Amino acid sequence: MPPDTTALSADIRLLGNLLGTIIREQHGDAALDLVERVRAMAKARRSGDPDATTALEALIGQLDLEAQRILIKAFGNYFQLINIAEDQQRIRTLRQREEHGHLRESVDAALQQLKAEGVSVSTVRQILSKMALSLVLTAHPSEAKRQEVLLKQRHITHLMTQRERQTLLPREERRVRADILEKIEELWQTTPTRAVRPTVYDEVEFGLYFITTVIVEVVADLYEDVRDSLRRHYPGHPWTTLPVFLRYKSWMGGDRDGNPYVTPEVTHQTLQHLRQAGRGFYAQKVAELRDFFTQSVEDHEASSELLDSLPAPPQDEIYRQKLSQIYTQLEENVYQSADEFLDDLYLLQKSLLQNRGRYAAQGILQRLIDQVRVFGLHLVTLDVREDARLHAMALEEIFAYYGICEGFRGKSEVEKQAILIAEIENRRPLLPVQLPFSDTTNRIIETWRMIAEAHATHGATVIDTFIASHTESVSDVLSLLLFASEVGIELDLVPLFETVADLEAAPMVMARLFQIPVYHEYLVRRNMHQQVMLGYSDSAKDGGYLSSNWSLYVTQEALSATCLEHGVTLELFHGRGGSIGRGGGPTNRAIRSAPPGSLHGPLKITEQGEVIAYRYANEDIAHRHLHQVMHAVLLSLGVDAQTDLPAEWRSAMTTLAIAGRRAFRDLVYETPGFLEFWQQATPIDALSRMPIGSRPVKRQKGGFEQIRAIPWVFSWMQNRAIIPSWFGLGHALQQFCQQNPDGLSKLRKMYQEWPFFTALVENAQLDLAKADMGIARTHATLVRDSALRNDIFGRIEADYELACDYVCRVIDQEYLLHKVPVMQRSIARRNPYVDPLNFIQVALLREARSIEPDSPHYQALMKAILSTINGIAAGMKTTG
Repeated sequence: MPPDTTALSADIRLLGNLLGTIIREQHGDAALDLVERVRAMAKARRSGDPDATTALEALIGQLDLEAQRILIKAFGNYFQLINIAEDQQRIRTLRQREEHGHLRESVDAALQQLKAEGVSVSTVRQILSKMALSLVLTAHPSEAKRQEVLLKQRHITHLMTQRERQTLLPREERRVRADILEKIEELWQTTPTRAVRPTVYDEVEFGLYFITTVIVEVVADLYEDVRDSLRRHYPGHPWTTLPVFLRYKSWMGGDRDGNPYVTPEVTHQTLQHLRQAGRGFYAQKVAELRDFFTQSVEDHEASSELLDSLPAPPQDEIYRQKLSQIYTQLEENVYQSADEFLDDLYLLQKSLLQNRGRYAAQGILQRLIDQVRVFGLHLVTLDVREDARLHAMALEEIFAYYGICEGFRGKSEVEKQAILIAEIENRRPLLPVQLPFSDTTNRIIETWRMIAEAHATHGATVIDTFIASHTESVSDVLSLLLFASEVGIELDLVPLFETVADLEAAPMVMARLFQIPVYHEYLVRRNMHQQVMLGYSDSAKDGGYLSSNWSLYVTQEALSATCLEHGVTLELFHGRGGSIGRGGGPTNRAIRSAPPGSLHGPLKITEQGEVIAYRYANEDIAHRHLHQVMHAVLLSLGVDAQTDLPAEWRSAMTTLAIAGRRAFRDLVYETPGFLEFWQQATPIDALSRMPIGSRPVKRQKGGFEQIRAIPWVFSWMQNRAIIPSWFGLGHALQQFCQQNPDGLSKLRKMYQEWPFFTALVENAQLDLAKADMGIARTHATLVRDSALRNDIFGRIEADYELACDYVCRVIDQEYLLHKVPVMQRSIARRNPYVDPLNFIQVALLREARSIEPDSPHYQALMKAILSTINGIAAGMKTTG
């Protein structure tokens, strides 16, 4: 039965009417009439009116900048409100399903399936023990909304939830509506984009906001949910103490790849700030506990261990006294580790359990214990990432300075390995106390020394991972081991393989690495555990959607086999972006579609940019997200999956990937003038000015290869072509079907039975449905060279039509999203509001590119363009 959308329509109508009230009050009836005229024209265009596009372009072209700005604000704010209403509908549907016992993809559903398939209690315990899921918050510049805007939206969400779940009196309903109206007014009068580029500390604060307001609480709920489900499906067994199967980590303040602002000092200060925030959060929790734990020892005894931990004579309310002591120690930064803090909490819990305080011990106190075990005193563990090429440059300078060798980077790979192994084994220090090297080399050394200092001060858990981006060879990883050895620390040394070629070489690199004695000794010290990070963004930018996805799949298979062969536990670290073109899509689907057996237990996944706000701005959405991820991991570890991929499927996918890569590379890398087309047909020039991240658009000076994948995808999302998510797919599918008589039936069988191919096709389908060639064609009119425009856009449009046609054939449906009506309606609901923003953006870009950049009018135009970017991102529900 399809979900009832009556309440959704009512919510959209309410929020839309309140927004209309604000527009009328702020700018008059004429402004609201203009908004309605433009919306009506956009709807007519969508309904097939042949004159609507011309009329809409003409109307927008006649408007002055102020009128255009009103339209931008109107449609941009409307999307923010629609997003809230759709989230409310999703939550409403989920609650109804849970109420009737039909909620799929939850922890309870996974444990129920495990029990039904005969998985024993001991096996479930083993699964939970080896499960180590890490979700990594990253500061990738793809969150277009300001934190201040997110706060207002969250307030509206809470008010809408209050209306939904409470029976309000008429005066209470009026008050809630007035509060919503107040927040909409504040949104209207708030600039949606930042005035200046955020600093690294701003990004740290952004992450902390979600950690402390939502994530810490939702994770505690998750642990309670897991206990509850275990007790119901596996009753009669103790489940109070669970392994720590989920953690959060962060790159904010630690990711220095291409970001000159993340210095060793900044990372050190980030750790200090995290520690302070953690102490503040826990102090507040302890203070709340203190108000509730007023049990009197006159009536109920306390344990001798608890009494001994307090100064004599003990007070009557002994638990409250202990909590006051804990509060003071948090305030005065006495605890050196989370274990010391936990020891005091366990003292309280043990005493309560021994003295008929079971509910208090296993209620809010257990919740706090869970939070401390998962989040520690710093709330998140930092990862540090640096470019492997900078390590090689630094070592070249260091080796030359000491006469060890000249031209290290020019040596053969065998020579590099020999030099590095000799230095790792050499007992004498390599790095001097006073650093005489270049600023770049000094900064590399200072970063490693900062990590050593952090370990000495706070323990090795505060920074437990060092990632080398652009890893291509064994020597890149040995360089990490040399620096770690020099400063005397142990942590995970993680190669990041990014391009298609590097992904293909990754298994051989790791196999060779495992055979090197000094590296094997390191692995033994790390309990034979190895993290390997896979780059989704750059591989897609390098080879296109099909080639990237297949390379990642094959690499995971080969890495898993390599690690098993060498007795190594593999922890795959998936560098997934928010958009389909950067490895995005539902996380649970991605986990379930991974190669069978590739999940050894530990698993690490990035949550980037706007994905953080989408998943964690709303507690119920966050709760659902974690349940879906846990469901996927539990089943991947606990249910035997198909292990033998049919050879014909593997052959078919290889053929598709080769054809897709050839088509993508031919367009993007081999077509003369493509770079010019991209720069003119998208707002990439404006995006480079948009203050949505602390790091630059480019990693370093250079051409297209140095452009980051995020602005690449972001720009195509803005002009609605979205080619990173599908280009080459149509050509590849058509060619395969034409060259194989049973090609279509084979592809349909793959879609129906192979989770990887299902996810591949369905993810592409979503962005094909979001794309709009009519709008993209309007953006293409910005390309000055008509021959170039017609050639390149013609090829894009042709492959789009092929992709839509063949995706529908493979899924066996009449049109895109035919079998996903909820998503289809959501896109249709948004289009009449997104389209005008695109027409306005094109008009503004055309004007801005025709005048001098140093003129005041240019700055005003650019500000308006950035607002259209923000609005389109909200309407498309993704950036990059």
